[in-house]
Amino acid sequence: MRLDELGGVKLKGRQKSRSFLSILTILMLMAIMGACSHNKESNAEGKHRAKVYMEGSFSINMDDPRATVGDADYVFLARVDKKGKTVYKNKVQIETENGTKEIATPYTNYKVTVLKNIKGSLQTDQSIPVQKAGGIDKKGDSIVIFEDDALPEVGKTYVFLAYAQDDGSLLISGPHSNTLVANIDRTVTSQTVNAYAKQSDVVSYYEKAFDHQITTDRKRSISKYDTSAN
Repeated sequence: MRLDELGGVKLKGRQKSRSFLSILTILMLMAIMGACSHNKESNAEGKHRAKVYMEGSFSINMDDPRATVGDADYVFLARVDKKGKTVYKNKVQIETENGTKEIATPYTNYKVTVLKNIKGSLQTDQSIPVQKAGGIDKKGDSIVIFEDDALPEVGKTYVFLAYAQDDGSLLISGPHSNTLVANIDRTVTSQTVNAYAKQSDVVSYYEKAFDHQITTDRKRSISKYDTSAN
């Protein structure tokens, strides 16, 4: 049964499967060879950049929120406070007709304030760091992101699906890994958010997914911001 059959909203997606953080990051070859998407997206600086899609190797159905919620370590509603630096990982040298080039996968750092925990027990009402798989490429002319995903925007509120890393940090990665929740005032706190959350189809969607989650058997870590671990 899909979650939309449980009364939730339906998110656009493709049939995929997921293994924990098993991401194929050699994803920008087509962009470098001049075959990137012509889809355009505005960034915070007001410039328009081509959107280049990452591809991943998955072992769960990325269209089933019960599976994505079950695989994630934390699911939470949070406001984006600040966008930080973009870092580049998984660097690889490739040969092109113009010589050797280095490609790397961008990861964007953010600060977010957790307003409501759906799965897990992260600290609320204080700004904590998260890292998002995706961002502006090194040349600065493309936004690299998974299909059916988007980079969070400062000041907006999202439901995030996060993975705790071995060092206790939080990674947001994969299609549908953050979903916008509209009409939440910037002054909302964990004490006042429920009035807004009860009216949100997105929050209800993920709460129902959590109630029916399909957990995966994998090694898990705990975030350094998990209150149950302190």
